[in-house]
Amino acid sequence: MRVWLGIAALLWLGLSPAAQASEDWHYTLRPGDSLWKVCLRFAQQPDACWRELAGHNQLADPHALRPGDTLRVPIDWLKEKPIPARLEAVTGEVMLYPAAGGTPRPVSTGDVVQFGDALETGADGSARIHFADQSDVLLKPSSLLVVTRYRRFLDQPGERTELRLERGNIRNRVTPLTSDEASFEVYTPGAVAAVRGTEYYLGVDGAETTRNEVISGQVDVGARGTTREVEGGFATLAQVDEPPMAPVPLLPAPTVELTVSHTGAVAVWPTQAEADHYWVEWYQQPDNRLLGQQRLDTGHWQQDLPVGEYRLLVRAVDGHGLRGHENWRDIVVTPAPPPPPPEPPAPPEEKRRWDLWVFVGAAAVLLAL
Repeated sequence: MRVWLGIAALLWLGLSPAAQASEDWHYTLRPGDSLWKVCLRFAQQPDACWRELAGHNQLADPHALRPGDTLRVPIDWLKEKPIPARLEAVTGEVMLYPAAGGTPRPVSTGDVVQFGDALETGADGSARIHFADQSDVLLKPSSLLVVTRYRRFLDQPGERTELRLERGNIRNRVTPLTSDEASFEVYTPGAVAAVRGTEYYLGVDGAETTRNEVISGQVDVGARGTTREVEGGFATLAQVDEPPMAPVPLLPAPTVELTVSHTGAVAVWPTQAEADHYWVEWYQQPDNRLLGQQRLDTGHWQQDLPVGEYRLLVRAVDGHGLRGHENWRDIVVTPAPPPPPPEPPAPPEEKRRWDLWVFVGAAAVLLAL
């Protein structure tokens, strides 16, 4: 894991104003809004709120506010607290670096993620971030993600979710947004991916290449003044300081034949001429916890698994490193049947009385004489 000082510099040196003001809620003014109306709607003590809110935002003239301006409202002032983001299906080593400072700490399922917090996964670590609008972000092994802002009020138009993926891979399932001003954006060192509701993958490798694969919906990937509209079934990549390339079709999902035994599973599939290699992941059910992932050069995967329910994901990978369509297969490993009961032992053979038979035989001979 990277040292704390490096993460602290990442958090505090200009990622996002939200990361530095983690206790403020950012409200975008709508037509007809004023400080008084905002306080009346959201504040616990609206009578005193508007003067304090003007000072908190350093407003020389509160009446000069216009629709589209942003107000910073301290969360402690609100009568309805925002809904936090929570971690689910935490596996292996996952560290949280608080935006407010303090000692980094390992996290577990159920922990809360605040504005500006950074999450880093080890080589065996993964976690799912579950947001208030039911969107999910799966953070995969060896990744670093900063949650700079996320939707806090479900019924408030214009709420934004902003993440920054410094390295590694995520899979996003974004609930369709109901407001034209709402957005879900992920920033990387070389690009930004903005969506309004979709399922897609985003990855940043060691060379700072951003890869985006869209399963459904549409993702707008922008860099160096160029935006690519990537539809479901297509992918793009962007090198640092270069615009994203034109979208290319995802490779077909491999046709997987699965064999399950009482000790694990074997999957085989025909290789594809266009595939450079294959990517396999397996998850434990019912919480969809990522157990492992593997790069394969052939169409063969085998894994010992204890009794339980699992899901297997197989994808072909092209020469650009873009992963293709998904093939999900369910795996159920059942206990081995008990061995058959042993056959009952044969009744003991009656002991022969040889001395009696000898006596009878001898008597018969004597009588015959």
